[in-house]
Amino acid sequence: MKWWLPDEDEWDFERIIKYLKNYDTVHVGSDSKYYSQGTKFATAIAVYQNPCVTYWYTQEKQPYMTREIKHRLWTEVEKSIAIAWVLREKLPNIKIVVHCDINSDNKFPSSTLNQSAYGYVTGCGFEYKNKPGAWCATSCADYHTR
Repeated sequence: MKWWLPDEDEWDFERIIKYLKNYDTVHVGSDSKYYSQGTKFATAIAVYQNPCVTYWYTQEKQPYMTREIKHRLWTEVEKSIAIAWVLREKLPNIKIVVHCDINSDNKFPSSTLNQSAYGYVTGCGFEYKNKPGAWCATSCADYHTR
């Protein structure tokens, strides 16, 4: 899997791990966008040092993904959890926050997944963030799905 900084500088995962050792908290989030040719996913790993965010992203296209939003959102959660587990393995003492593109407001369709995603993420031992505070998914990853 290839990872990039937003300025298109490619990093390997071990280099990212070395960089992250200087931080107490790492954020992970994924987002997706459906296109007629397939669904584009992006996952971001970010660190926040007020007022700056440094992040790396990776992209993937799945040509035969269903358009159904719940399936896509759950795939986003799974992609973020997969990266969070690798980070936990390499950096066992770091706090990992998983950002999910899921709304807490019942007016939005994604809210039906909120409790399930919360249980999954926290059950895996990570901190859970949803909208509106899930900036790693809704900003960093989202930008690279377009």
